[in-house]
Amino acid sequence: MTTRPIKILMLHGYTQSGTLFHAKTKALEKHLQKSLATLGGVQLVYPTGPIQLRIGDLPTWNSTTTTTPAPSEQSETASEEGGEYFAWWRKNEALETYTGLPSPCLDYLYDFISKQGPFDGVIGFSQGAAAGGILASLLEPVRRSPPGLPSDWPKPPESQPQLAFAVCYSGFRAPYKQYDFIYEPKIETPVMHFIGNLDTVVDEERNLALVRACRKEKVVYHPGGHYLPGGKMFLGAVTRFIVECVEARKQAEAGKKEEEESVEDMNVPF
Repeated sequence: MTTRPIKILMLHGYTQSGTLFHAKTKALEKHLQKSLATLGGVQLVYPTGPIQLRIGDLPTWNSTTTTTPAPSEQSETASEEGGEYFAWWRKNEALETYTGLPSPCLDYLYDFISKQGPFDGVIGFSQGAAAGGILASLLEPVRRSPPGLPSDWPKPPESQPQLAFAVCYSGFRAPYKQYDFIYEPKIETPVMHFIGNLDTVVDEERNLALVRACRKEKVVYHPGGHYLPGGKMFLGAVTRFIVECVEARKQAEAGKKEEEESVEDMNVPF
């Protein structure tokens, strides 16, 4: 029997797109394809956020300039698609909310997952890492439906089980109280967090706020800034983490199946 590929949802950062994030993660994709070949391979799927941004939404833009921000490697403020900037939500500090969360962000992701999934895990960068943490949380049994899930939030598709893992590069926790239910109780899905020592976009404390919201967390620091580290050590860490999580899921499912079969085979006197 052929083993199916490990399917991973790839979520880009603010002002990026699925296409740009794919281009920026070629080293990761190549390493995973080579390393996971014996497990059936890997399939990375790159959706683009549902919110298209205007030039005035960009962090480096102001009304005194008419030029777009210069691209910088892996930055949230970078784009190489001629003004095509996208997001999963927009921050509204005045109202202390994320405009676009839950809708259209989750409506879009759930529809995408229904059509392209199910997925084994998620890998996200910056805002995409925050979205990945939220998605991992909402797919857990305690939050799939009320009362763990607010009645005005969409329910995840039944076809998508709890994720086996999440990988968050420069991730953060949604800071507003209305989102506390996502992180309390803690996220049970295993999450690997990458934190850049020189990251000036998402600082360490914001990273650690998400780390503290996870029960099965692994933290990796790298000596760079706001990007995905491409060194062999960091690529190897991601690969080992994914393998461990996928194998743990398989063992748990096999144990559950064996237990169910044992119960069915029991001689019950009547």
